[in-house]
Amino acid sequence: MTVHQMKPHDVFMKLLNVTDDLRRDSFRQTPAIHLKKMLGLTLRQGSAIGQIRILTKDCPQGIALKTLATHLNMTVPATSLLVETMVNKGFFERTPNPEDRRAICIRLSEKGEELCQDVNARMEAELDRLAAQITVEELAALESITDKMSSLYYSEKKKEQ
Repeated sequence: MTVHQMKPHDVFMKLLNVTDDLRRDSFRQTPAIHLKKMLGLTLRQGSAIGQIRILTKDCPQGIALKTLATHLNMTVPATSLLVETMVNKGFFERTPNPEDRRAICIRLSEKGEELCQDVNARMEAELDRLAAQITVEELAALESITDKMSSLYYSEKKKEQ
């Protein structure tokens, strides 16, 4: 089946699947010293690490428990238990929310940040290796499409709020 025969969502799902596989393989290729840090992490805990890394880019002091719960599609009580486990394993830190004393902010600990940096470095290296095999024009087209999809999606999200 060629691109012209595929539905647009099929093309994007193909890209999403490759990206997900690259991310998973980046975790699998983690050196033994880092594997010890990761032992015992569930898929949900790994997802939580990734979500906190993404969400705290715009909010370095940390994110609210409810925000994490929403992004993980979990209840707040279940997310609270997950966060407690991740704090005990040394991947997360909890600090009081400066805007609301009753709430906490969650962010990656140094150990959690090191894990993310290591996995991301491996994924970036693999993406660079693959990208070296496509033309500058193809890469520019991918960038243009990605920018447009991102712009459309986030402008619609802003309208919803």
